[in-house]
Amino acid sequence: MSTTPAKTAPTELLAEINKSGSTNLHHVNPQEKNPLPSAEDVLQKGHRQNLLQSLNQFDVSCLNHTCTKQRVILPDTGIIAEEKHHQEHIENIGKFKRTSLKRTESMEKGCLPSQDVINQERTEAELRDRIGSFNKDQLKHTTTEEKTVLPSPDDIQHEKVEQELRDRIGSFHKEDLNPTETAVKVVLPTEDVIEQEKQEQELKNSINSFKRASLKHAETQEKNPLPQSDAIQLEKKETELRQSIEGFEKNQLKHAVTDEKVKLPTKEEILEAKKLEK
Repeated sequence: MSTTPAKTAPTELLAEINKSGSTNLHHVNPQEKNPLPSAEDVLQKGHRQNLLQSLNQFDVSCLNHTCTKQRVILPDTGIIAEEKHHQEHIENIGKFKRTSLKRTESMEKGCLPSQDVINQERTEAELRDRIGSFNKDQLKHTTTEEKTVLPSPDDIQHEKVEQELRDRIGSFHKEDLNPTETAVKVVLPTEDVIEQEKQEQELKNSINSFKRASLKHAETQEKNPLPQSDAIQLEKKETELRQSIEGFEKNQLKHAVTDEKVKLPTKEEILEAKKLEK
């Protein structure tokens, strides 16, 4: 009679438990934790219960009866024209004949990289190879020196003054202040200001009550003054000068040799310079 694995597994497990013994086990004190709700949870639960009670006790008869009005918004002429145009466009697409299309052949072009792109890729590949084959043993060990910059006497004095000022502001008593009364002064406008405002008001009233019928019809005459003879002559000279400059040929110029002359000082100038130096 053969035994199945389902029946032998518990037997082997019990045998291993008996072999291990109770000496290898550690004593554990189980602690039962019952976390109490916080004050916020209690308030939230109470608020929810009050809300549910108010909903259950709500009287539907307190509501007022209202009549619903159904409004049908008709489209305007722009929307109607747009829909009509869209419908005609769809009908034209449905009636379109493919036989009217012309056959075209697609030409596939293979764009080869330029010489600059090839050189750039080659440089990047060489740089990656150099980085991958770099030997860290060639590096030299350096010692990092950490420098702590101490504050200057001016900075210390500035911080000391600020700290004393904060202490004085924090320990200041409002009782040491003296009460003051604010005097409200009403400045009346002068006669010039009143007269100016009066004139502005009269001007506004006259503009508002102005009648266009009192205006007289006027005809505008457009004048196109022609330039004088002096201006025409001046423009003619400028045009001729510009044309002569643009049409000038450098081949007509002659080669010239520049002589550099150095003027030497005379005896009198030398003696005068020596006297000034003394």
